[in-house]
Amino acid sequence: MEFPLLNVEEVTSALLVLLRVSALLMLMPVFGHRLVPQQVKIGLIALLAFLLYPVVATSLPQIPMSPLALMVVAIQEILIAAMLAMVAQLIFAATQFAGQVMGYQMGLAIANVFDPATSAQISIIGQFAQVMAMLIWLSAGAHNIFLSALADSFYLLPIGQPLDLSGIIPLNNLASNMFTLALRLVAPMLLLLFFLYVALGLLSRAVPQIQVFFVSFPLTVGVGFLAFAIALPSIISLMHDSFSGMSLSLPLLLKGLSGV
Repeated sequence: MEFPLLNVEEVTSALLVLLRVSALLMLMPVFGHRLVPQQVKIGLIALLAFLLYPVVATSLPQIPMSPLALMVVAIQEILIAAMLAMVAQLIFAATQFAGQVMGYQMGLAIANVFDPATSAQISIIGQFAQVMAMLIWLSAGAHNIFLSALADSFYLLPIGQPLDLSGIIPLNNLASNMFTLALRLVAPMLLLLFFLYVALGLLSRAVPQIQVFFVSFPLTVGVGFLAFAIALPSIISLMHDSFSGMSLSLPLLLKGLSGV
């Protein structure tokens, strides 16, 4: 039985498609989490590359065969995947940062847990916010938005096309908006705890015999959890809108990088 000879250019193109898919899945939230088994990641990468290559094969340009040019193209593919994944990672970073601030303001700075994703100690509220962000990510269909953006990236930004450095401006804007999003998430609790601290300060001045330190700790924890429970629907809605907004920010980033 005779097998057809493999075309070197087709194999190189398929490997570059596999490189962009694998880099994106390894860096994107939820699917790229450390707790996801490596076998699952490898299976998803192989399945997506197998399904995407016949679709995008007709739009792939001529790939240079020199080793130096291939190295440059491979590095560019990893950068494209990293910038796409960063759009979602910034939202997760804002959520975790807001949870950290909530935990510190509530007096739970000592009650930390180990985060396997970052290999660092984070507050309990920060861990809860991160898990909640993962669930909202799936419920909002953000993974479908990413898969659609991955397929469109081979048309908007073909393999080997030079990157337009001015296209990172939308990514810079998203990075600056990360702190705005974190402040909006933590604002209700900060506002309520601010008034609580003011009231405790006035109480300590009016009645110096009261040990405000021992009184304030259970109050800040209780009021903090109450404020978090009251603000939870608005926090979920805000995070859902942020993930849904990636359907606009991802194509905008790809168009900017392609110079369109």
